[in-house]
Amino acid sequence: MPSSYAPETRQDRITNQWVAFAPSRHDRPRHTTEQSSSPPPTDSSPEEGCPFCPGHEEMLPSVIWEKPRAHPPGWTTRVVPNKYAALTPDQDHVPHTGDLYRTRASRGHQEVIIDTPDHHHSLAQMPVAQVDAVLETYLQRYHALRTRGDGLIPTLFRNHGARAGASIAHPHSQLIAPAFRPSQIEREEQAAHARYKELGDCPYCVMIENELDVADRLVWTSDSFVVFVPFAARVPYEMWILPRRHDPEFGRLEAEERTALARALRTALRRLHQCREDPDYNFFVRTALDYNVDHPHLHWSLRIRPRTTIQAGYEVGTGQHINPSIPERDAAVLRPSS
Repeated sequence: MPSSYAPETRQDRITNQWVAFAPSRHDRPRHTTEQSSSPPPTDSSPEEGCPFCPGHEEMLPSVIWEKPRAHPPGWTTRVVPNKYAALTPDQDHVPHTGDLYRTRASRGHQEVIIDTPDHHHSLAQMPVAQVDAVLETYLQRYHALRTRGDGLIPTLFRNHGARAGASIAHPHSQLIAPAFRPSQIEREEQAAHARYKELGDCPYCVMIENELDVADRLVWTSDSFVVFVPFAARVPYEMWILPRRHDPEFGRLEAEERTALARALRTALRRLHQCREDPDYNFFVRTALDYNVDHPHLHWSLRIRPRTTIQAGYEVGTGQHINPSIPERDAAVLRPSS
């Protein structure tokens, strides 16, 4: 039975953390499982019952945007509304404020980016050109939301595998744009500003220089990007991809840089796939909250977090992460041998 509860965003007045509640998501179908039972087929035929496969358009609410493909005719990437959105553009919720509790409308925008028509090929298995098409779609949708004038702040991310939160196996990414500034990102930006005042330089640029100098946490480098396991990685095999050129804004990525990022991202995911047997993971684009502003202390990045461990009581209760590995060891495993 569908939930009768309306979506709502609530605030814990002690921690000041806002949480979006989406009761309708409880009813969404799940096409992924914790265990993979068999290797994927080698052909590109549609998967029965998958709403993201070509030919199943009647299962989609609509198509927002797509990148066409000439040969064979069709689409390369496609953007559709999130059918089970936690945030929606039109909310008539009446805010409530009390001594300990506060609510507000769950206003925002959510959509799904279908990475490929092929149900059985993940980003790690795609050619660079297809990964580049995915990134081009990221940028198109990012700018579309940023320039609407309604103050929405988009976050681009990807859930790969059931443990990472993916409910449909077909390769896809997501964009969620709330009408408020996420507190975790605000705290990181504030910390980066404090470090900038200490160092007199962008702390992320300093980080890149340090990783290139030390080299034992590097996974892969190119003229444009650096891939490394961060010094204080929260989980085993976590990787950050940072551009060598200082820029706080992901949206200013040029076509040549975008293709270089596609190569860096596919390389990182392929190393993870090969070395750790394709673990579930999340990745997300971290970009400045202020659109197209030249903050000297911020530097955009793409961060990959594998789901190879489970948070236990201490981590859940304190927010303190315990990484059962060590970044230098993980980087040595992920680095190509030649």
